[in-house]
Amino acid sequence: MRLRHLHLPSIHPHYVPYSLASRVQEHLRRQHLDFKDGSSTTTTLKPPPPTLLSFTPAPIYTLGRRQTTPLSAPETARLTAPLSIPSPKLGGQGGEDADADADAVVSLRPQIHHAPRGGLTTYHGPGQIVLWPVLDLHPPDHHYRHLSVKCYARLLETTTINTLASLFAIAAQTTEDPGVWVCRRRRRHSSSSSSSFREEGEEEGEGGEMAKIAALGVHLRRHVTALGTAVNVAMPGPEVLDEGWNPWARIVACGLAGRGVTSVVGELGGISSEVLDGMLLKQTQTQTLGPTVGSSNSSRERAVAGAWGEELARGLGLAGGLVETVDGEEVVRLMEGLALLPGENGEEEERVYVERIREAVCRR
Repeated sequence: MRLRHLHLPSIHPHYVPYSLASRVQEHLRRQHLDFKDGSSTTTTLKPPPPTLLSFTPAPIYTLGRRQTTPLSAPETARLTAPLSIPSPKLGGQGGEDADADADAVVSLRPQIHHAPRGGLTTYHGPGQIVLWPVLDLHPPDHHYRHLSVKCYARLLETTTINTLASLFAIAAQTTEDPGVWVCRRRRRHSSSSSSSFREEGEEEGEGGEMAKIAALGVHLRRHVTALGTAVNVAMPGPEVLDEGWNPWARIVACGLAGRGVTSVVGELGGISSEVLDGMLLKQTQTQTLGPTVGSSNSSRERAVAGAWGEELARGLGLAGGLVETVDGEEVVRLMEGLALLPGENGEEEERVYVERIREAVCRR
């Protein structure tokens, strides 16, 4: 048995609607639940394979189960105010670099969504890769490890830590708080630029504050998983204070006051998108990613997700850590079948997204 990988592609500025990704996830989870009920319509008696769903979502703030009090009108207005999203070729950092190529910057309004996870408010959007494994923690055929909830959460964390180390040589770790963290080095920041720098001869210094580089959230239904991990690849860091550019500046991420948020690009000193893509190309040459749908940012997402999937497969105990990547045409047909019907709330966003991705498939 292999880990099946479905990647939902994006083409700047058309990122995956969170609602559509959630529907794809529920479709995959329903296959496992139907099999457990004995109501599967498949022609074989084999259980569905463990599956990884990966995507980069359109801007969205998700609220946890504990947030039962409705947001006030000013809070809602602040979260849904327009957000400047630079093209991935600019590195996702915003600020002066983006001003140099204003045509590659779009303004998108984040949505707000209640998620079935613990924790408080967090953000998902461009510059991030979301990784949602859908699998049965109590597999009936024992083709992979039987996991407790605690062990599964730890597996998500170690998978992310190992992937960051292998792809980018970033030393990440866990703390008493959920997610994956890095110890930020003390750096000086220019007052006129969003990028950090170290003066010639200046030591990096002792370890600085802890910052989250990947979020974690899990939801289970009869031992079948949903949600997972979101890795920050190229997003604004704490040095970007403008809420029009930095979505993290609008919230206390996950309710953890005093804890910052960082990304791969931020931890590598604000490298260019070309350098980032070169690192990924060098480290993922052995991956079988399948045909590419979309633009270069989709290839970047797929490379990170592919490496993460291989690490997860090994952690599950699947033979050789093998991953089967689902063809882009099959993924698009699945999204077309699950997209909202005309007249339903959110239908326009999903329709435009699916149309753009279908056009990319036809041009391939």
